[in-house]
Amino acid sequence: MKLEELFSRLSYGELSNLSIGNEGRGAIREEDIPKVTAHVNDGLLRIYSRFVLSTKQLIIEQVRHITNYHLIPKFAESTGSDKPWPYIKDLPDEPFLGDLIRVLEVYDSMGRGYVLNDKDDPTSLFTPAPQLLQVPDPKAGQSLGVLYQARHIIVENEDLEQEIVIPFVLEGALQSFIAYKIYSNMNGQDNQAKSQEHLSTYDGICQDVEVRDLVNATFATSHHKLDERGFV
Repeated sequence: MKLEELFSRLSYGELSNLSIGNEGRGAIREEDIPKVTAHVNDGLLRIYSRFVLSTKQLIIEQVRHITNYHLIPKFAESTGSDKPWPYIKDLPDEPFLGDLIRVLEVYDSMGRGYVLNDKDDPTSLFTPAPQLLQVPDPKAGQSLGVLYQARHIIVENEDLEQEIVIPFVLEGALQSFIAYKIYSNMNGQDNQAKSQEHLSTYDGICQDVEVRDLVNATFATSHHKLDERGFV
């Protein structure tokens, strides 16, 4: 669905009794669009963190003296960063956007997976922070493939035609989370009670999706990207 459709649903539904929702006229009040868009981004991040809805891959070229690889754009080759070792080997037409939520898998140039976060395994790699890959014994020039859980692209409030990419079974959860955020910032016991009601609805929908496995929680990758980039 497009951002404009999401705004319409909120106006007719969860925000229909509020001025921010134009009292149910089918649109968000223009001056409140940036505020609601910020809550849209909060909700998408919350849902994309709870469910693996998008996976992407990174290529890391190891440097002998670097054991901590920060998975952030300033270490990406495509950014033209002045960092002396841009070890994230992305491409100009496929840049790393800094959308990493957490690392799911790491594999070598042959597609063999590494053990993660096992202090008793001498070959293990570690993820001490969500955007940090720790390689205790780096091999200079050898590449690592990193499969990661990605967040939704940031929604811009001036683009009402932007697509919100979310399974339809979670659309109600997103709407309830946005309503929760709006009501939680309003004074009065009734508004606070309403905010908790929306938060409960959000959590109930998510739990139902999890229990009934309505969103495929598994992921698969061919691990061919290293070969495609010529790092084998």
